[in-house]
Amino acid sequence: MRAFARGLRRRPLPRKWAIRACSSLREICECRFRFYRQYNWHHHLFFRLIPTGISASNRLLEGAPKSRYRESWFGRRGDRRTVTVQRSGAPITFAPLIDVRMISCTTTEATAMSLLLDRFRELAACIPANTAISFVNEKGRVAESMSRADVVSDMGEVAEFLRHHCGLEPGDRAILAYPSGLDFVRGLIGCLAAGVVPVPIYPPDPINPQKTVDRMQRVVASSGAKAVLTSRRYANARRLGTARSIVTGSTVGWPGDLPWHITSRGIGGRRMRGPGTPGAPGRGWSPSPDAPALLQYTSGSTSDPKGVVITHGNLAHQVDFNRRLLGLGLDARGVFWLPPYHDFGLISVILSGLAGSGEVTLMSPLTFLQRPALWFDVMDRVRATHTAAPNFAYELAVRKTTAEQRAAWDLSSLQVVMSAAEPVREDTTSRFLDAFSGTGLRRDAFCPAYGLAEHTVAVTMFGRSTLSVDRHQLETQRLAVPADGPGSQMLIGCGQVADDVDVRIVDPELHVPLADGQVGEIWVDSSSKAAGSWGLPDKSRDTFGARLAGSDDSRSYLRTGDLGLLHDGELYVCGRLKDLLILAGRNIHPQDIEESLRDCHPAIRLGGIAAFAVDAGDAGDVEGLAVLVEVKADIATEMLSGVADEVQAVVLKNHQLRCSAVVVAPPGSVSKTTSGKVQRARCCTRAPALLISRLVSWGIVD
Repeated sequence: MRAFARGLRRRPLPRKWAIRACSSLREICECRFRFYRQYNWHHHLFFRLIPTGISASNRLLEGAPKSRYRESWFGRRGDRRTVTVQRSGAPITFAPLIDVRMISCTTTEATAMSLLLDRFRELAACIPANTAISFVNEKGRVAESMSRADVVSDMGEVAEFLRHHCGLEPGDRAILAYPSGLDFVRGLIGCLAAGVVPVPIYPPDPINPQKTVDRMQRVVASSGAKAVLTSRRYANARRLGTARSIVTGSTVGWPGDLPWHITSRGIGGRRMRGPGTPGAPGRGWSPSPDAPALLQYTSGSTSDPKGVVITHGNLAHQVDFNRRLLGLGLDARGVFWLPPYHDFGLISVILSGLAGSGEVTLMSPLTFLQRPALWFDVMDRVRATHTAAPNFAYELAVRKTTAEQRAAWDLSSLQVVMSAAEPVREDTTSRFLDAFSGTGLRRDAFCPAYGLAEHTVAVTMFGRSTLSVDRHQLETQRLAVPADGPGSQMLIGCGQVADDVDVRIVDPELHVPLADGQVGEIWVDSSSKAAGSWGLPDKSRDTFGARLAGSDDSRSYLRTGDLGLLHDGELYVCGRLKDLLILAGRNIHPQDIEESLRDCHPAIRLGGIAAFAVDAGDAGDVEGLAVLVEVKADIATEMLSGVADEVQAVVLKNHQLRCSAVVVAPPGSVSKTTSGKVQRARCCTRAPALLISRLVSWGIVD
């Protein structure tokens, strides 16, 4: 064995391969052009073969696309395990091989969560100088970055600061109030290492907080948080806002009894360890898989916030789920602008990216909204392989980028372009892929997905199918009957159900499973299913502990509140159960109406449409359809009646429905969550009662 190792050291390694001598099977490392010569001969010596960008699709190797291999398998030669990897030429065999169990983190291990924090340390030990995550400013330039070693050293320093300076104990909750940037990342991983439960929130406007601080107060009261963590930049802006309120005599409703702690580097005399010393702080506390890891307050919970309890086991399963399915290996380079306080950006991007061995580049959501082209500029520059966004972002990209800009971008490196967090629209997908076809973007890279905070994040991904169904059968019988032509509706598949995720379509009233092609409520069970709602045991029991009626199945399911169907193993999401409109005996999804109105008049603002039910009868016993549309600020008053008439005509033509009211309103009238989802119930209460009660065909809000 010694001679074999010495022989390897004397020979130059091929450029595309690295071999590492590992003294511990727990060291899950991915190396490029590196040969580690420090051996511990007191343990069995194992050699690991790691190609640059390794396939994750067979759960045996981690990383790049399966197409880079013709075949790979594990076999035995005598009592010695061997691996044979065949690329384009002859097979290459190396022996002995490391323990197969350690190549992929299995989700059934009782100590699964320890692998998440340990993963950060292992990557820091293996590739300390590699950039893990960076943040670009509004000009697209890298403003700050963290190496793999920085991740571990910052994690340990913040954890030590929270325990010894802030007096926080494992299980205590801490509000994370950060603007976009890497200070949020440091605060997040520091909390995880210290056992403190982070509560990410949308940070109130520090200069003028009156309009946005109410939600923060409610989250603080609900979570029982003991501190607020923030950045130096936000703390300075908050002090400026407080001084401004004193001058103007206004009242600022910041939570008054909570201490604020700054976790930026170099604060309070603390010196972060250098990149060469991924230190030991944070190792003194070992989490249980069932212990709360974070509280995720869903974007829709405004007046009565409800925190979803994500456990350490949930995080471990979800992060491993993302790494396996998305192939987050050494060659992975992701570019994202998703809000970090939202589950999509928090877990699917930040934590999954840190647990992968590639590089993540972040930018502010405000930067994207102000300059959508910058998203593609950065992806072109770094040769991005992964990105993700909600449906509206792809629509905005088509509208706000020019043909000249698109001609200059090379997006051929993109392997995953995920669309999630809101309904995926077939026409948006087609417009985006057609507009960006000249960039080299492959159509098969587009990846519809479905998830929700109550399941940590993802449920399914890599939707590859579309289903054209009869609209009338879908609305009246809740049945997906294939049909083409007029009267049909296109559904977008959100992916096949993974082996370790159980998805059922269930009658929401009878709680019995439905057959393929029938529309019902989506129920989910897996190790990513959250523990429940914080401080709400009854709601947790109803939502997270649902059981199938008349079945011996002992499992409990998460009731998602979403409507969908399964067809040939693919999940299709139709809408929200609580938003469903029952009009003239038909089940109408308001998203379908809103989508059909998007381009009906040039005066209507993108994303400024809400459809909802109102009382239409004299006795209030009949439901009618109301539509609230925002128009651009510079539209002449005489055009407003034309907007309302066009809305009426399109709804009648496409949905065979008459509007009881069409309210034409200025920008900002459509209520939305912090993640941009339409709050239809609030829109209904905000719509002028006079217009609705008089059943006008159109109305104007001044």
